[in-house]
Amino acid sequence: MGNKVFISYKYADSSVQRLITTSSWEQTTPRNYVDIIQQKVFPKYGHINKGENDGESLANFKESTIYSKLADKIFDSSITIVLISPNMKVSYPFEKDQWIPWEISYSLRTKNRQENRSNPNAILAVVLPDSFGNYDYANYYSFGFEILKLNKSNLKPAYSYGVYDNDYIVSCTWTQFLSQFDSWIEKALRNRSNVEKYNLRVNF
Repeated sequence: MGNKVFISYKYADSSVQRLITTSSWEQTTPRNYVDIIQQKVFPKYGHINKGENDGESLANFKESTIYSKLADKIFDSSITIVLISPNMKVSYPFEKDQWIPWEISYSLRTKNRQENRSNPNAILAVVLPDSFGNYDYANYYSFGFEILKLNKSNLKPAYSYGVYDNDYIVSCTWTQFLSQFDSWIEKALRNRSNVEKYNLRVNF
């Protein structure tokens, strides 16, 4: 049975590797990678897309409406896939005012709505190749959002004897992701099923 998946990404980051599926007059962005996931990977494994389809941009809505619509999608999903790209983080506005960190933060929360409850999502961070096909950029300490760093090495000390992953947020490269998609999903979901063993940080 498939899982409900929300995808968080920087739509207009053109610093990623060009895909052969991209038209010659277009720039490749993380949105093109999302299309591959939604159109080819999800149907193969029966997963359900809770993110935006192409052409379904929320950009023209008021900010309060965007928050509400994104919150609904995340609430109704069990795993959030975060596509990591070289220029996903900008210096302004501040991190707390950027969409990706907010989506990660909301995904990590226990959410209650009337009689419904949504536990923290599993989080899978997929590093996209840069324009040269490399992944090294993601290894620099100064790279990326603080909320991602805060949820690394966050296994509670009482459980740190080799059975559980040290990081709640599971990470892989795009190449690894495509070759063993369901294995990475399942690994992230195992952490979710043991969420009480991790110190989740939802504020940044």
